[in-house]
Amino acid sequence: MVQQHFIGRISVHESDPGYSNYTNLIRAGYDVRVFLNDERQECWVTADSDQNWIQCAAVGSNVSSDMRKGHVSIKISKLAK
Repeated sequence: MVQQHFIGRISVHESDPGYSNYTNLIRAGYDVRVFLNDERQECWVTADSDQNWIQCAAVGSNVSSDMRKGHVSIKISKLAK
């Protein structure tokens, strides 16, 4: 497995500027994981590693509920061929 860091903004919301980044990564076969202060975040709907914040969703929803600030790392990986 090859792991890299993505720098920028990603989002699952179509109206967000980071949506195209996210969909391009998924289409290219990448697994995308978001970390805040070195802890994996499962709740994220938008993450920005340049501005160091993530937007989280309420449990069981993709509706944004709160913004969390700290060191944001977006790790992408896919199996090496």
